[in-house]
Amino acid sequence: MTNAETAQERRDDGRLTPAEWDDLIGEWDEIRHGYYLGDAPSTVLKCAKSLEASVAAGTPTPDTAMWTLGLVLTGPYVIYARPDAAAEARVMEAMGAVERALGQASCAHEEHPCDDAPLDEELDNFRYVLEMLAHPERDADHEATLADEENWPDEEGAQSWFEGRMTREIWSCPANLAGFARAFPG
Repeated sequence: MTNAETAQERRDDGRLTPAEWDDLIGEWDEIRHGYYLGDAPSTVLKCAKSLEASVAAGTPTPDTAMWTLGLVLTGPYVIYARPDAAAEARVMEAMGAVERALGQASCAHEEHPCDDAPLDEELDNFRYVLEMLAHPERDADHEATLADEENWPDEEGAQSWFEGRMTREIWSCPANLAGFARAFPG
């Protein structure tokens, strides 16, 4: 099946397919690096609008994590690289909605990536987080391998959220999403 065929097939629940997420993640990464050939502010605003709709639905979905972390990746472009007051306000409004909706969430996790991820240095790795979240069909063994600290040769790698402790559950945790929204644009 080609990407065009996959993109044409919408899931019954209206969510994007993994292939559609992959395309969007590629666009977001290009925006972050400043070489996106499309309308970057429009693409970021679509992300903000989708995030607001996802949060307004009440219960966070897997898409809520994708949209939130997508704005973490692309939002600084609108705010700093190509300042646009209207777009900046919309992005900040969407992140505020996440913080309000999920900010009181409790969980059993001892810590989250939002607790210590220095965004200015770590945004290069966000693409990999988004790709992991976009592919729920990957099995638990794959995810466990990513999270297994024994697979990382040095202690620094084992302590990295992007290498040693990269699990879908922790990255999509409402408390983590609220923390990133609260720290945005960092």
